[in-house]
Amino acid sequence: MNANDLCPSPHLEAADLGGKDIRVTIAGVAFDEVGEERKTKGTIHFKEFIRAFVLNRTNLKRIMAQHGSETDEWIGKKITLYPSETDFAGKTVPCIRVREK
Repeated sequence: MNANDLCPSPHLEAADLGGKDIRVTIAGVAFDEVGEERKTKGTIHFKEFIRAFVLNRTNLKRIMAQHGSETDEWIGKKITLYPSETDFAGKTVPCIRVREK
């Protein structure tokens, strides 16, 4: 058993991609409370995953470049997620990015 399975994250994480690109289908867009401070952030739900993907500005811009700014029109559209790294609180941490195509 993987130790991460004992306390799963409530949202999609880079480890969920298994180190590879994954093409996903957008099932819905919403606002959810995330993190310890319970901030409201935009999330995307995919047909291929149970947990939602928390949006950041970088990924939002990449999705908008592919599918426009009207989120209702994203439903059923595909994007590619890939594992990457970013700087957060002075540390390099895993993250998920969206490929532009």
